[in-house]
Amino acid sequence: MATQEIADKQAKCHKNVMEDLVHEEIIRQLRHYPKNLAGYLNKVEVATYALNRLPALYASSQNGQSQQIQIARKKYKDQVVSAVRRAIAAVERDPLRVSAPIVSELENHYDLSKTLLAELQTLLQQRNLLDYPNQEVTLENAVTILQKAFKKMEWATTNQFPVPLPPPIPQQSQQVQHTQINTEAQRRREEIRNMGTLW
Repeated sequence: MATQEIADKQAKCHKNVMEDLVHEEIIRQLRHYPKNLAGYLNKVEVATYALNRLPALYASSQNGQSQQIQIARKKYKDQVVSAVRRAIAAVERDPLRVSAPIVSELENHYDLSKTLLAELQTLLQQRNLLDYPNQEVTLENAVTILQKAFKKMEWATTNQFPVPLPPPIPQQSQQVQHTQINTEAQRRREEIRNMGTLW
């Protein structure tokens, strides 16, 4: 078997199946709570509290996951129910507690992707390189849109048609920028002179 085939069949991630069981139990128990209270409870904090009081059951394959779920349901069912009940009670004491949440790396990558796609869409719109003015650039169509844009630019260059450039920065705002830069430079020179007199 080739090395690449072996690498393709190796596990790429692992999972704590206890997390799924805890989330299922949270949903089951919150069905018995008034909707307004259940809505206020932070389910992530409830799950975190419960999971910290339960054993981890990791799996890295479909078979392993099925086995771990069976073990958890037989061996740890009562512990899961109890841990979730205590977790809900603990979070219920202060349902509006404010804390800085952990942002996952996946969320960061997603937010960055959205920002980059929006910037790419703006850039292509400014140069009239989209098929129609408000065409949305998504992860699914970005490559196709860029390929078409490059072809348009290549055609325009070959046929001596200039690709439209974005509107220039107004002269007044350029002057304001230069004035701000000059003022900052002058302030720093003054600071350096004053430092020299202190020594």
